[in-house]
Amino acid sequence: MAGYKGHIAGAVGINSVYILTLSFLPINIFAHTGGLFAQWQFIAALFIVAMLFGLWPDIDTNSKGQDIFFSLAFICNVLLILNGYLEASAYLGLMAMTPIIGKHRGWTHSKIAMLVIPAPLVIVSYIYRPQMLPTALIIYGAAVAGYFSHLLLDGLITKLIRVKT
Repeated sequence: MAGYKGHIAGAVGINSVYILTLSFLPINIFAHTGGLFAQWQFIAALFIVAMLFGLWPDIDTNSKGQDIFFSLAFICNVLLILNGYLEASAYLGLMAMTPIIGKHRGWTHSKIAMLVIPAPLVIVSYIYRPQMLPTALIIYGAAVAGYFSHLLLDGLITKLIRVKT
């Protein structure tokens, strides 16, 4: 089980592999987003998303990871509000609160949560700005990569993919 530094490092590492893989894939759906990988702001945003989701499963306990998560979430929320993305700000706030409705290492440490919790990134984008769906899918992938790294470092991935004989 990793601490907050391990979870941040894991999210950065897994997300690096994710970004490198995507940047070399010749997939037509990402054709118009190809230029995004040349923008340092987009790459930085992907790493912030991965780090947030790498820390997210543990923010239900008083910890350094919780402090870092809420500091980053606060900054992101302020930027969203200042740029007029009030709905996105509200969704971020709602998502940030959800871990406290369960016990630690409960539902937040499951493979279904790894896929469902970041889903609003795609759903909200599809509802409000369908043309942004390919970009939202890339951001969703970074969120899943960060979440996956958390479960991996907590030793839960081997339990998730264990084959019964």
